[in-house]
Amino acid sequence: MTPVTPTLPKAIPETPSLLAYRLKIFYRFSLALVGGYVLAMLAAIVIADVFIEDRGSAAMSATLIAFTLWACAFIWVFMVNKTRKATLGIVIPTLCLYVIYKLIGS
Repeated sequence: MTPVTPTLPKAIPETPSLLAYRLKIFYRFSLALVGGYVLAMLAAIVIADVFIEDRGSAAMSATLIAFTLWACAFIWVFMVNKTRKATLGIVIPTLCLYVIYKLIGS
């Protein structure tokens, strides 16, 4: 006869609270809204400064590209699994564009 060993119940995975989930969603929304706007704004400034020969076309092209970039950034923030990856995906390009903007010297 084999001895019966008691089995421990499986650990119940901890689910985050509803408030924590809502705060994460709010953070992503504000990151997409504000961070995407700043990213798009800096992209428009840099593009318009690089192609300064034809000011009208440069401004229009920069605005259209910036609008598309803002929409893509908004979608991308909610598509990524990790919040840290979403944050770094907005902050790093924004910092790079800011450095380029300062180097151009506008």
